[in-house]
Amino acid sequence: MKKWKKDIIINVPIEFAWPYFYGDLEKKKAIFPKIIDEEVLKETHEVEGTIIRQAYKNGSIDESYDLTIKKFINEPNHKLVQEAFILNNMFRMKVDYELNSVDENQTRFTYRSVNRPRNPLLSLFQLFGKDDVIIRFMNRTKTNIEEAYNSNGVEQDVIVTPGEIEVVPEK
Repeated sequence: MKKWKKDIIINVPIEFAWPYFYGDLEKKKAIFPKIIDEEVLKETHEVEGTIIRQAYKNGSIDESYDLTIKKFINEPNHKLVQEAFILNNMFRMKVDYELNSVDENQTRFTYRSVNRPRNPLLSLFQLFGKDDVIIRFMNRTKTNIEEAYNSNGVEQDVIVTPGEIEVVPEK
């Protein structure tokens, strides 16, 4: 089992950032570029328990998996969506996307994931796992959301360039 946790400050209001993580497929694609489509298979009134089939591009192959929303919080200063799914039929994933308002123009984004291999032999490979992919994801998320916000109120496609990431230490 491998656990990850990273924080970053995004210089936008929390309500601007939230649709990139929940509810707006086109905005979600800006930070998750491999996502092709989402289809709600089972919708619940309280959101928790909702099942979504997510299609994504893996190289030249289109694949899909069903994700279940395990936790959902949508309060003015605190937002969280926790998704559980099986990735590539090899890993049980639980991922949290949490937003907390720092002030009216800054949001702390916390990414947490737990990756459990379905095959115990895969656990050995996880020992050598690095957080490069997560740092690139955090950087892309910050850059794309901030550039969309700073584009004078007109959202547009942005090109992500390599840059620095602000990783806030765990408390």
